[in-house]
Amino acid sequence: MASDRVATGVRMLVATAAGAAAAWSAAAGLYATTVLALLVAAWTGGAAVFALRPPLPPPPPPPVPAGEDERRRLVAYLDLSPAPLVVLEDGVLRAVNRAARRLFAADDTIAAAPPALVAVMTQTAPGRTATVTLDQGGIARPFALAAGELLLGGRVAQVGALIDIGTELKAAEATALRDLVQVLSHEIVNALTPIASLADTAAAMLRDTPPDLAAVREAVETVARRSGGLQRFGDTYRSLARLPAPDRNRVGIADLTTDLARLFAVRWPGIVLDVDITHAPPTILADADQLSAALWAVLQNAAEAMIDAAVPAPAARLAATTTVDAVAFTIANRGPAITPELAETIFHPFMTTKPEGSGVGLALARQIVRGHGGDIALLPAAGGWTAFVASLPLPRGF
Repeated sequence: MASDRVATGVRMLVATAAGAAAAWSAAAGLYATTVLALLVAAWTGGAAVFALRPPLPPPPPPPVPAGEDERRRLVAYLDLSPAPLVVLEDGVLRAVNRAARRLFAADDTIAAAPPALVAVMTQTAPGRTATVTLDQGGIARPFALAAGELLLGGRVAQVGALIDIGTELKAAEATALRDLVQVLSHEIVNALTPIASLADTAAAMLRDTPPDLAAVREAVETVARRSGGLQRFGDTYRSLARLPAPDRNRVGIADLTTDLARLFAVRWPGIVLDVDITHAPPTILADADQLSAALWAVLQNAAEAMIDAAVPAPAARLAATTTVDAVAFTIANRGPAITPELAETIFHPFMTTKPEGSGVGLALARQIVRGHGGDIALLPAAGGWTAFVASLPLPRGF
């Protein structure tokens, strides 16, 4: 700046004057004055030169530790995730990313942790998924929870990712309602059409003189039978729609399979049922009555399929095995293979290929198994066996 240049010029003048004074003092023999003048000239000249030097560059910022750099990068990645991420450690629930902080209106610790979420995270095994409903401002919002574990300071913490499934559930409910209406309308119309026709026929017969009472009686009896079938259809639908939540208790697998085998032998003595629970746990947490009904429905379906197909040497298998985090019940039979077209609808309510079938057995079995947090599926045919597998999850620490 201008003021700096003026100060530097003054210093140079002082240094010049001090040099001249030193020369004069030396010539006059004033040596002490000469030394003092030289010191002043040296100091002033040095200050002027120092002032004219170029400015030093600013010091570089301190390096960021490698661990801190990784942490910042991880935080940025997590904040980009639209799924709220939470961690449960020692009973304390914390929000991990921006989506979780926004969902629970918390910076870190979630003070009012939803009890339902804490319970589901505690009970769900790593790698499994569960559903939980959270109250958001008086509105119930369903979420899917993907569970995992994390080792923090020698302690195990539960990690959860929440996925809003409200839109998907609404779409699934709309599809299910449409399918149900189609099934109900089809079944009811099919039952009512002959009933109405026979009722008109009977009424016309009664107007004849004299009426043919035998024909009228036959028509009325047919109406009664078809009406009874329609009533049974309504009762079956009611039982499927009113399935209660499972009352879970420890169920001995040996007792469960022994009872099923005994009932099977009485009901179908001509079919051999092989039971294998060698690789199964001693007990499972389930509703004993519902689980027995689900397995029995699949066994009944297997037996009837072999009888309808007149299989020469009918045989069935019931096996229970343990997987990483579930118990799998496999029911196989020597009946005919299920076609791909039929496999797509075999679990739909009221879908049946039997003349007197209700089409509820497999649908009820799937509803029961899913009510326990598991699922049931048709396995690919292998070695002449048609098999279904019902998997029920094992609770954490079971």
